Amino acid sequence: MPNNRKILTMTKYEITFIINDKTKIIIPLKDPMEFLGPIYIEKILLIFNGHKALLSKTTIYHDMLHFSDLLKKALNQELFLHYSITLDIGYHHNEYLYIGVNNPKNLFTDNNDDGWNGYDYNLWSARNKLTSLDTWIYNASDGSIILEVTPIYPYLFSEPEEEPNYIPYEEWIKTYKPYFITTLSRETAEQWIEQAEQIIRMVEYNEKRMQYRSKIDVES
Repeated sequence: MPNNRKILTMTKYEITFIINDKTKIIIPLKDPMEFLGPIYIEKILLIFNGHKALLSKTTIYHDMLHFSDLLKKALNQELFLHYSITLDIGYHHNEYLYIGVNNPKNLFTDNNDDGWNGYDYNLWSARNKLTSLDTWIYNASDGSIILEVTPIYPYLFSEPEEEPNYIPYEEWIKTYKPYFITTLSRETAEQWIEQAEQIIRMVEYNEKRMQYRSKIDVES
């Protein structure tokens, strides 16, 4: 069995990463932890101000690996923002996306070989028609750990005549603001790492158990 020396914060099959009394990140599993495998897909949601916002919907295993990795880097103060990110990271992200769609030859000259430097801080992404959000973890100038969720311009790939509520990007970006931003204590980051790694260990244990059973079935 995996080492579960700390108990996951769970209600029924819901895994919870607590931010404060009214705000949390949840993974509403449809199955018990014993059924989680490396390709198990589930939503990750932010509960904030009485609303639910989709942060990711990919494999939980890989989401937790990346979650743990970025939190560890932030604890070690390895995620100070690149010098080119002088405004809010979500503002820069929207500028990068908009330029990339409309004038790709003029993308930022300070990008690294893999694209915009800001993606080093990107935790999760969620795309849907109503709201598209990106989640980021980085260190503020004083070394504190920031968790931020930012919106993407909703009409990035739309034509004005196709959208009754269309707003030009130039107008939308003037009122841009983060969807959610908070500072995480070291204790919270450490607890979240432990929770994420418990999920990782459980998935890996489940996978080994299933491989063993398959081997027994083949040999019997």
